[in-house]
Amino acid sequence: MYGVSRLVIATMALVGTFVVVLLTAAQEPARMERYAANFHGREIEVGAQLYFEACATCHGQHGEGLVGPALNSADLLVPAPGQTRPPRLLAKNYAGDLRSYLEGTITYGRPGTVMPAWGQAAGGPYRPDQVSALATFIMNWSLDPGKQWGGAPERVAIGGVEPVPVVAAVPMATPPPRDVRSADLGKYLFNGPAGCSECHTFDIATGKTGPDLTNIVQNKGRDYVRSSIVNPNGMVAPDHAPGIMPQTFAFALTDIELESIIDYLENPAAATMTMAATPTPAGPLDGKQVAQNAGCFACHSVDGSPMVGPTWQGLFGHEVELEDGSKVVADEAYLHESIVNPGAKIVKGYQNLMPANYEQLLTPEQITAIIEYIKLLH
Repeated sequence: MYGVSRLVIATMALVGTFVVVLLTAAQEPARMERYAANFHGREIEVGAQLYFEACATCHGQHGEGLVGPALNSADLLVPAPGQTRPPRLLAKNYAGDLRSYLEGTITYGRPGTVMPAWGQAAGGPYRPDQVSALATFIMNWSLDPGKQWGGAPERVAIGGVEPVPVVAAVPMATPPPRDVRSADLGKYLFNGPAGCSECHTFDIATGKTGPDLTNIVQNKGRDYVRSSIVNPNGMVAPDHAPGIMPQTFAFALTDIELESIIDYLENPAAATMTMAATPTPAGPLDGKQVAQNAGCFACHSVDGSPMVGPTWQGLFGHEVELEDGSKVVADEAYLHESIVNPGAKIVKGYQNLMPANYEQLLTPEQITAIIEYIKLLH
């Protein structure tokens, strides 16, 4: 009798355990869904904080667009009818999805525009998880894009500086078709939308940041050049730092566009289209224009207005208090160091958000021109 009672108790315990497991399993999908929602919400909160620290001064507090383009806009966030990608990505002939587009742009910036690199992979301050959080926050607007704004308003001046028009560094008179492989298309992309001429010397381009590409195909072969474009950190040229060249070309360029660029590099004489004339600046560089082109005014005002970075008004020759409580005079040496090594001396009350790759992006003459301009802002 005692043995039977133990058997009954054990059976009931087993059945009870089985029931508890079944009930827990039945609730698990809902629990995991709540967990995922909580995680997603937390990521949006982190992205929002980063956005207001670094992005709002250019793109607007609600993504409405100021110096930079609107981000809270259906053409960026909502797929076109019958498409899987938004119209803005289609217009740029971008083959990836919206997340990769946002994360790539945030990480590597936009060569030839005022958009700097924010990701650590390109010398910026943000980790990959922070870049991902920023993209998640921006994508959250897709639930009701541009409701308050009805699209992007006209860009306005901030910090006393007029918005900078975004144009190709060396435009062509008539862009060639982008769905037909040709050396002309390669020349157009190299010197225009792809931004290669900003960093590399080749044919009519005189960039200084990246390696000289003269005879690169003849010396290294097409496969080497192709790999260097789609996986730049896999084949870093001697005496050049990794992380400078954008790593987004693998999905930003179509196969036709990629092969066209290599065709142009292999035989520049095959490109018969004429580039539009680019005026040669006379006399010393215009420091204000250099600063605009480098995107400095996205974070620094020239009239004392509070922004992400310290104002330049009255900066030169005055004492600056740093985050550790020490003080330093903002002389030429300080300004130069702040441009090429911005993390060395952080001004009290500000974060280390400035990209660290301006020494690679700017020539010594351009850095000097910016410093001379700051000296004039009393």
